[in-house]
Formats: sequence, C-alpha cells, structure tokens
Amino acid sequence: AGGGGGGGGGGAEALAATAAAAGLATKRLHDEEVQEAALRQADPVADLALRVVRWAEDGAREKPRPLPLPVTHRSTAFRLAVGEAAAHGLPSSLDPDAPAREGRRLDVEDEEEEAALLRTVWLMVRCGRVAEAQQLCRQCGQPWRAATLGGGEPWRYDSAAGGWVGNPDRPLWRSACGAIARRALQRPEVPASAHEAAAYASLASDASLLHAVLPVCGGWEDEVWARLKPTVGKHIAEQQRRLSDGQPLRHEHAL
Repeated sequence: AGGGGGGGGGGAEALAATAAAAGLATKRLHDEEVQEAALRQADPVADLALRVVRWAEDGAREKPRPLPLPVTHRSTAFRLAVGEAAAHGLPSSLDPDAPAREGRRLDVEDEEEEAALLRTVWLMVRCGRVAEAQQLCRQCGQPWRAATLGGGEPWRYDSAAGGWVGNPDRPLWRSACGAIARRALQRPEVPASAHEAAAYASLASDASLLHAVLPVCGGWEDEVWARLKPTVGKHIAEQQRRLSDGQPLRHEHAL
C-alpha cells in the first residue's frame, strides 16, 4: 500500500485494511525521497558521507566514453543457427543466463564486445550515471541488462506524473545485484567478469562485496568511493526501514 505524499492516501489505507482482513501480508510504503531528506537533516554525519560519495562520483578520474555498438552475441547466434554451437563449446541458447548456467562461454568475438560494454557500464556506475548506463545497454541491444541496473530509484510520489514511481522494494533489488556480482566472480576466466562483478557489487550496497570492486579501482578516489558507498547506502536503508516501521532513529550507528 502506498503512503505519505501526494493524494490517494485514503484509498491506499482502505486497500491495506481489506488485504489485512483477508489475511494477506501488507507493507506500508513511504516516500523515500522525503525520508532521505529528513534523515540527512537529522544526521549530519550521514549527510556528509553522501556528499563525499557524490563528490567522488563527480570527480572520477576516468570518464566513460560510450560508443553504442550492437552487443547481441551475433557470432554465437550464427553458430547456433548453423548447428555448430555444441562443437565449439558454446551455450545452447542466447538466454543471458545460459553461459553461467551451462558452464560455457560465448564466442570469442562476442566476449570481447561484452567486456567492452561492461567496462563502460562500470565506469558509468562509478560516476553515478546509472541511467546513462541503462540507456547504453538499450542502445547496444541489451534491454534486459538495462532492467537489472534500474532498481535503485527511490519509491516516491511524482506530482508531475500524478502517481508513484521508483522501486518500492529496493532491498530485494540490491540482493539480486549482489547475486549477479557473486556469480561473475565465480567465472574469472570470462573477460567481462571483473567489471560486471564491480558494477553490480557497487549497486548492491554490500560491504562484504568490496573485494569485487577494489581490483578494478584505478586510484585512491575510486577506493574511497568503493568503501564509503556501501557503508552509507546500508546506513540510510536501515534508517529508512526504522522510520517506515515507526521506530526511532539510531544515531549510535552513524558513520
């Protein structure tokens, strides 16, 4: 059920009550942009940490130079079409999960294109330009990857659109990003794996995945960003959860 900000609150309350009466689990949703603004005002240390993260993104030493080219695994697709995939140890389909699931690799040319794309995606994530990374993936023929990158938008009421936008369950999305990063780490022989792991680990806000990010860092600024981003992200998420549950903030866990 949606809550806080923008109209429609009464209808949302009624819907939640009806669902609860039917024995269904419900979750009270809040405008997370409003919450984050309030948290930053109440917690100067968290506000400073977020400012440092933004500073590190704006000042990233290496800037991405996107060159949209098809990354649609054309060589692998050709070998599949002519019945040569199995003989060359290629996956049995173009399903994006097939290589990892089957323990096989794409054609060499396709792997090189994938590696170039994911290196650019990593640089865009490092610069805080996730929406641009999504657009690049769409332009390169990977809308499915664009979708995996796009769950980090806060759930909020958009008065211009007259409705709620964003992701109402960002913790689930972050968990999925962590799973993608861990899977990439299990295949170090694949050229794209290091940058894929780093990009998704950065989006996961999980400090336990720092080892996936540090190998592709190019300087102390990258390392500061890699260490601080998951820490402050987790802190803000935990404080938002407490607010949504009607609990007081816990400043003793400030950064």
